[in-house]
Amino acid sequence: MKNSYFSFNEWLLILIFALCGALMNSYLPLKSFLDGLDMTGPAKGMALFGGFFFVMWVYLGRKVIDKKYAGLTTAILVISFCLFLSPWYGVTSPSWFSLYGLLALLSLGILVELFYGKWDWVGGGLGNLFCLVITWLAFGFHQQIWAEAKHAFLPLLAAFISGVAGVLLARVIAKIISGKTTKRLYQG
Repeated sequence: MKNSYFSFNEWLLILIFALCGALMNSYLPLKSFLDGLDMTGPAKGMALFGGFFFVMWVYLGRKVIDKKYAGLTTAILVISFCLFLSPWYGVTSPSWFSLYGLLALLSLGILVELFYGKWDWVGGGLGNLFCLVITWLAFGFHQQIWAEAKHAFLPLLAAFISGVAGVLLARVIAKIISGKTTKRLYQG
């Protein structure tokens, strides 16, 4: 790994963050809870919890590693692990439907990178919002399941707020991680 942009430890952190995001997304039992909510369109979980399943881990990768493209790399690995576990939202027809998942997380990673710094919460909010809109469009075009336009504002707002919350929570986690790392350096 001499010529790698990320060190071995940085790659390890990126992999851990990506795996955590993918496992949370795949295995937390939210479907039965979300089916009872009166929200329009598919991907209710992304609208409400995408900030914690996706944004938090992508931003955490960028914040803890503190190198350009760490968030984007984390996002690509999150979707890679998700798609390894199952197709995007279980849709298998068309066979390439999962590319929308890649596009959604790629846009999230790009927005986290673009807004990193003073406006990082905006990047998290917009990133989750883009994930939701891309997924809605995919379901609409290929499954004929459209979000009702007159009821779309609430899930779109929820997606933005969830993304912002993901960034804010990641900031707290990053401080805890940095504090423990610094403490070990001074003790060791």
